[in-house]
Amino acid sequence: MKAEIEQMPVVALGNDGVMIRVRTENGKNVGKFWFGQANVKWAKGGISKGNAKVVPVQDLIAWLDAY
Repeated sequence: MKAEIEQMPVVALGNDGVMIRVRTENGKNVGKFWFGQANVKWAKGGISKGNAKVVPVQDLIAWLDAY
């Protein structure tokens, strides 16, 4: 898999955060992550940001620590 940083902020995340697009080695779109100050959003395939799954950052960190 490949991950590309679509926007690279030089300052704090702000309201929009950072979007990372994930693709297969063949270039097929797997989905997009948005990392913000409070939440992480995941949109599989072509799902829009408005319909993305939302997880609070603290919950994601707790899940990663438990994994």
